[in-house]
Amino acid sequence: SPIGMSPRRVAQRDTVQGVTFEPDDRVFLMFASACRDEAHFDDPDRFDITRDTQPAISFGAGPHFCAGAAASRCMIADVALPMLFDRLPDLRLTGDVRFTGWAFRGPVSVPVAWG
Repeated sequence: SPIGMSPRRVAQRDTVQGVTFEPDDRVFLMFASACRDEAHFDDPDRFDITRDTQPAISFGAGPHFCAGAAASRCMIADVALPMLFDRLPDLRLTGDVRFTGWAFRGPVSVPVAWG
């Protein structure tokens, strides 16, 4: 998810895994770590394009599920990537992809070559 975190205020007293939160406490939801939870994913730090991501919350969950989730997945998987690889069949990474940011996260360097 390009949004790495979101600040929130606690609405009512609650305890999560032994930590008690009081009303008006500030918490930060770290979406960037959601798919790296070893309780839900085997070897979470290894990039695996075939991993079952059903428990992932990249697009939110419940009433806060992103309305554009299906469209964004379709645009990337069915349009953008096929178009890119059709036009540049020899496209390949030539170095490490660098990501920065923790609130708004994304690649700052994607070194590639083709031809």
